[in-house]
Amino acid sequence: MEQVMNVQPLTHKDRPALEAMDTGIEDDYVVRIFERLIESDSHELFGLFREGKMLAVGGYSLFGSGKFAMLGRLRSDRRSLMKGNATELLQPIVDQLFRDPMVAWVGANTHLHNHAARRVLEKLSLNQGPVLHFLTLKSPKLLTAHESGPVWEEVTDLQHKKELIHSTEMNELGVFPFECYYPLPYDNALFTDQHLEKSSFYQNPDASRFVIVKSDTKKFDYSHVKYFWNDHYNQPGFFETILHHWKQHPDHVGCWIDFSAEGFKNIPDLSPYDVQEPWMLYGKWK
Repeated sequence: MEQVMNVQPLTHKDRPALEAMDTGIEDDYVVRIFERLIESDSHELFGLFREGKMLAVGGYSLFGSGKFAMLGRLRSDRRSLMKGNATELLQPIVDQLFRDPMVAWVGANTHLHNHAARRVLEKLSLNQGPVLHFLTLKSPKLLTAHESGPVWEEVTDLQHKKELIHSTEMNELGVFPFECYYPLPYDNALFTDQHLEKSSFYQNPDASRFVIVKSDTKKFDYSHVKYFWNDHYNQPGFFETILHHWKQHPDHVGCWIDFSAEGFKNIPDLSPYDVQEPWMLYGKWK
């Protein structure tokens, strides 16, 4: 007899089923912040169940007043891998999101070499996007071959910030790195006054470049750097500027920088950084 599987949003009563999954992930943050996720207005978490057992878990986060939905937090029980459970879980979630009149884009961010996850996303008809490299500058004393210079001038006027952010819709990153791990399409819905006011903007002396640094927390606190060109090492004062922000926040573990594939190639020495595997963004507009 065929065993029926069903997908349902998770509630407090589902914590034991989540904890019973064998995901192979030690100290899984989804388990640690489970209550926060299911009680949030901007996050949703779902489980794939069969006979009361959770075979897979995943969900999405909403950004830009609900315009953008990023899939994530996908985990499968290792005892039932290679059975299509991830697709079985995510397909109805994606279908639901595209029926939502508020949602205009659905996407996901996964490691470039995670071919199993990429196959799932392609089955969901999400399109390949840019490859990004997430690096955390943790040892600035090891920086070499960069153009030194004075700290760039801080921009505090909200209207000036808006003018700067709107000037780089076509940029060399190909996305807007909204948060650590969450690159999104470059869209005005993300540039709320609140977001811009909490972001530190710095502009170089000839006004040809600017950088945004915003505090962000993903288990650890970071100075999250948003720079839209590939010439980090050729712009005098760039590194002095982001290190200036880090020094103002000594609790941060480092400067998280999103590099494009080309920008990553331009780094002369990776020793100052904590380097992750490259990521690929998938997405689809309605």
